[in-house]
Amino acid sequence: MRADTQTISIEALPSTVAAFLADGRNLPRWAVGFAKAVLKDDDQWIVTTGSGEIRVVIDSDLAHGVVDFRMFPAPGVEAVASTRVLPRGTGSEVVFTQFQDSAMPDEVFEKNVQAVSHELKVLKAVLEVECPL
Repeated sequence: MRADTQTISIEALPSTVAAFLADGRNLPRWAVGFAKAVLKDDDQWIVTTGSGEIRVVIDSDLAHGVVDFRMFPAPGVEAVASTRVLPRGTGSEVVFTQFQDSAMPDEVFEKNVQAVSHELKVLKAVLEVECPL
């Protein structure tokens, strides 16, 4: 199983960043390559992606900056993306790790790696820029 870890510095308090990530309603705001829309379903989120719907469970421990995404793209299949929000002065360092399971083709994993690189930049922009509207 391969893994990809990416980081980005964000000028926002770790508590703010972790809370934003842990709220599934925010997925379409920052995970723009993944989440087109979300719907809360008990303790899960139904995420509409470009390929259909995926169930997502978000496990978080905000006091420790932990936000993990467990995704269920098909029955019996689970994919995990782990996020850590670390204090960095008055800002945060976001560490995002995704894993390639044995059923995922290399090309799909590489596209996911590229998408996360873009999405972390979107996350930074959303959290650092306050919209006046």
